[in-house]
Amino acid sequence: MRPYPALLKQAKSLTIRKDESIFYYDSGADAKPPVILIHGLGDEADSWRRLIPLLDNTCRTLALDLPGFGRSKSGGMITIGRHIKAVVSLLEMSGPAALAGSSLGGVIAQAVAAAKPELAKALILIDGGAPLTNAPGGALNMLGKALPFYGTHWYRAFRKNHAAAYRSLFGYYHNFEELPEEDRSFLYQRVIERVESAEQERAYFGTLRSMIWYTMTRTASLAKALADYKGSVAFVWGENDKILPPKTADSIRSIRPEAPFVLIPNAGHLPHQEHPEAVAAVIAKTAVA
Repeated sequence: MRPYPALLKQAKSLTIRKDESIFYYDSGADAKPPVILIHGLGDEADSWRRLIPLLDNTCRTLALDLPGFGRSKSGGMITIGRHIKAVVSLLEMSGPAALAGSSLGGVIAQAVAAAKPELAKALILIDGGAPLTNAPGGALNMLGKALPFYGTHWYRAFRKNHAAAYRSLFGYYHNFEELPEEDRSFLYQRVIERVESAEQERAYFGTLRSMIWYTMTRTASLAKALADYKGSVAFVWGENDKILPPKTADSIRSIRPEAPFVLIPNAGHLPHQEHPEAVAAVIAKTAVA
């Protein structure tokens, strides 16, 4: 999986241990406040491809591929714990930074802030985090995919039907067809690379199963840590998110009622891809607060 062409010069690698290395983009070690961008399940650092350049004037951006995803290499079982440790390693390298997490990346950002509050200067949770108000349809869908035989059959079927793999992306956006042609072409190629990769499959299901257990057992502690967290917090949500509609954010918002809740019009579950300017403005404001 090649880096996004416009970000190729920012591509770097961090060795965590003998069998694990983390791929990440780094806009440059300068005096600007750093922000670490954490993607969601089944994605990679290129999820932020349109947002990173918009932060150049205000922030040093570091966007990683979580272990097993994209170009990051990781032996053994892929778990939420591995993802948390990878972000902490990057954070220890960069120094204190804001954390911006999309979807599952929001949960990971929260967990890192709970473990290393002295290094997490701010939290920006984008269509994700914990606890969330119940979304039964989405929860049942995730549980179904976590089943060993059903999930792998669903995933591997895309290898025989690339058009279906491409269509599976549509629900994550408000209007996929309104993305620039360059983006749609890139996403078509990228989703094929994902479903054809045994390593991506391993990371997807390891993370999914770990996520279900992690959120079942750690939600209360994450909520308390968020309540006690001293840094700035902001919530960003796609107004038309079909995966986690804005109403699902009620529980987490109630923990930090003073935090801004920014709804992005005409955006789905990945507002940083559909309207990167709006999301970048929130990140920049929160990161430098």
